[in-house]
Amino acid sequence: MASPIASALASKLCDPSEPVFLYGTVPPLEGTTDEKVEEQAASFAKKMAGLSVDGFIVYDIQEEKGRTPEPRPFAFRKMMEPSGYAGLLQKKSGKGVVLYKCVAEHSVGNFEGWADAAVNTHGLKCFNLVGGATSSVTYTGPTMDEAAKVMTARGAKLGGVTIAERHTKKCNEHTTVMRKQNMGMKWFISQAIYDDKQMVNFINDYGALCKSESKAPVKMILTFAPCGREKTMKFIDWLGVVVPPETRSAILDAENKAATSVNLLCDMLRNIIKETAGSGVPLGVSVESVSIFKDEVAATDDLFRRSQAIILDSMGLGWSVRWGWLAPKKDEKKKEVVQMIGVAVAAAAAGFVGGRRLSSA
Repeated sequence: MASPIASALASKLCDPSEPVFLYGTVPPLEGTTDEKVEEQAASFAKKMAGLSVDGFIVYDIQEEKGRTPEPRPFAFRKMMEPSGYAGLLQKKSGKGVVLYKCVAEHSVGNFEGWADAAVNTHGLKCFNLVGGATSSVTYTGPTMDEAAKVMTARGAKLGGVTIAERHTKKCNEHTTVMRKQNMGMKWFISQAIYDDKQMVNFINDYGALCKSESKAPVKMILTFAPCGREKTMKFIDWLGVVVPPETRSAILDAENKAATSVNLLCDMLRNIIKETAGSGVPLGVSVESVSIFKDEVAATDDLFRRSQAIILDSMGLGWSVRWGWLAPKKDEKKKEVVQMIGVAVAAAAAGFVGGRRLSSA
């Protein structure tokens, strides 16, 4: 049975009146001991306590053979099956998790067993279903429609992935999203964005389609990931993300590449909000680091805070920085008696605190 924490995130994802703010991560490597897995979940949850996140995304990392002939810039390392880690992260953090699931790698019967465990054992409720990496490979798993029926029968709430680059090539991403919406998907999370114009075109076309069919648009969660070096940029290219030449040059020629990428991504978010204001499509934000380099991870945290402020400002919602004094645990060897941390929280206006609407009681 899904936990109340997971159900709360599901409600927020499905509510078009509220923004949602997510932070993406990956499960530990396959073969990691249970003790280390628990330590990693606890460490990540503690780090995220300094950010006003509504929930997390845990990705289902696949090797994606056949998707592109280009070599993978970062060597593929197989991760543990992510549902157990996602459930553990929910417990450690007190925040719901959206679990990405590649349905193509299972037989139909095996997928049903996986779904039972994910919902009933690990307490998950929010899932982003994705298909195979390429149409050139024959997969053994259920179709997207079959997988959606399996999950909804177990009370799960479903989202999907949207890729603006596909819309630029085929001009049909809005109809693909509508088809998936009709099969029960309640939100969509984008691929990492480095070309805001492509996303603007897709969102406006999707909004127009919803109006023409008299359907309420579902939430589009915009994903951003900083880039602090050329190798990371090559990986972003490998993922299929389009980076305009002027954006690429601005980042790679900068002295502080990660900070420059954050500034540019924030500008892109502002432009997407401005240029899609009449579409009627509700927006959210997710951030992720596509590498393990410290400067890019730190930039991801900064990007989260700034993108959250941009969304809240665009909706006319007040926010503030709240400072608190936290004493270190006794078993932590620190010279400081106390440490002061700043936590950006949504506040005041419209009864929002930390991105959540407060009751009037």
